[in-house]
Amino acid sequence: MAESTKGGNTESKTGLLGWLKRPPKIAMWQVVLIGLVGGIVIWGGLNTGMEWTNRTEFCLSCHTMQQPYEELKKTVHYSNRTGTTVGCSDCHVAGSKDPFDYARKLTMKVFAAKDVIGQIMGTIDTPEKFEAHRLEMAQRVWAQMKAADSKECRNCHKFDRMDTTKQKDRSVVKHEGAREDGKTCIDCHKGIAHKPVHHLLEKGAGQAQAASAPATPAAATPVAEAPKAEATTAPAAAPAAPAQATTEAAAAPAATEASTIDWSKATSRKITLFYPGQAAIEWVMDKNHHSSAVDIIEKKRFCAKCHDGDAGDIGDAIVAGKGVGVSKTVQESSPPEGKVGSIPVTLKTAHDGNKIYFRFEWVPPKNGPVKMDKKNEVKLTMMFDGGGTVPGAEINGCWGTCHNDLRTMKDAADEKKTKYLKDGSLTGGKFMDLMQFRSGDKKLVDGYIAESRHMDGGKSLLKAEGKKQGNKWVVTFERELAGKGKGDHNIVPGKVYNFGFAIHEDFTEARYHYVSLGYQFGLDKAMADVKNYINVVKK
Repeated sequence: MAESTKGGNTESKTGLLGWLKRPPKIAMWQVVLIGLVGGIVIWGGLNTGMEWTNRTEFCLSCHTMQQPYEELKKTVHYSNRTGTTVGCSDCHVAGSKDPFDYARKLTMKVFAAKDVIGQIMGTIDTPEKFEAHRLEMAQRVWAQMKAADSKECRNCHKFDRMDTTKQKDRSVVKHEGAREDGKTCIDCHKGIAHKPVHHLLEKGAGQAQAASAPATPAAATPVAEAPKAEATTAPAAAPAAPAQATTEAAAAPAATEASTIDWSKATSRKITLFYPGQAAIEWVMDKNHHSSAVDIIEKKRFCAKCHDGDAGDIGDAIVAGKGVGVSKTVQESSPPEGKVGSIPVTLKTAHDGNKIYFRFEWVPPKNGPVKMDKKNEVKLTMMFDGGGTVPGAEINGCWGTCHNDLRTMKDAADEKKTKYLKDGSLTGGKFMDLMQFRSGDKKLVDGYIAESRHMDGGKSLLKAEGKKQGNKWVVTFERELAGKGKGDHNIVPGKVYNFGFAIHEDFTEARYHYVSLGYQFGLDKAMADVKNYINVVKK
């Protein structure tokens, strides 16, 4: 064997040094194979590590995360009728269902590590510290999701896959608006998996001006309250004797006219009246409480567009003392015993060219033990404007008459203060025409609401009758189309009138009534595309 000598050492030319000086040739397929194997090892290790640390169990190994996890368990994202559920990483790490979308995943993993650092450094290592930094952490997540067009949400929720026939009205409206405005999921759906804190962003701000802004769909559209039976309020409530004499005198011939209406062929509309509690226009028009306040003002969205289908759900929540709106405000601190959340009412309408008729039918709920108004088991009140004469009424009906400072409301300072319109004016035409049926004293109430509530002055209401027929109440108003008295609006063809109504059931008074959302009516004027409109057809 040939040898070489250097420095006293001899080494074979085919030994290690020889191999290093003359490395063997590697074929291209070997390079590709080595690269492929190495890539699989690196990708597999990276993916395995990411998926292992994405497990909810891994997140919960940091005890700070147990608090938000307990909050998640109380939401529909954890437990629901379909059995689908999400874990921490589904919303906080996963970029998409695309396995190659690692850039987003790695970025979110880095952001998620910040919470671990906060735990180690003692920044959020106790429930108290976590709570102190909750809003800051939430804002960071909201910003990340918005920047990615709520990509995590869209993994499961897509506009083009939504079946709107199975959604509530307000959900359909909201999603339509989101598409139109280019909004992303997190713009509206903050606070759905953990304790909501987004209302703290603008706490104390965003108070809408109730007087100039239309009112809202969220909790209650209160209408005129019946006056108290006690002597302290009787003077304000009783209609003036001359007006009563006039209407009673006119009522006699009207009986024959009313009997000619075939109610089986009249325009019919089912409307859900719901319990409002202490909800007032000031509360609803605050975007910190009601998420649609901005849309109501800017897009003129009327109450019934969102809540015609779920008014009963709102009433159920309020009467049970549960919170409503995005702020989860409790509108009824002491629910009356036995009070139900809503009453379905059938409203039928007709006119004969001289008079207009409104017929209300409903099955009364079970009576409770307390009787506030001992004289009247039932009072039904309807209010309407002069056809666009009250700003905001086209959206809320008569909501604008309900304020926080009324008697029995949250800011009540005067227990005699009742409904009013801010800047209301009888001479300026800014008032709501009011008519009321009372089951006990049979008084014909024909009044109006302007700067305050007036229970007399009108002369157009001819009849307000009501009685029980079987298991239901039937109340009918008969009114001349012409406005003949103080606070009477003229009802003429071509105009659209905004209205709302309320029922005081079970001897109740003040805010303990059931109320409607805002609706509209017109004479022989079809408007099929307007959801809250009723066409009163001549018979």
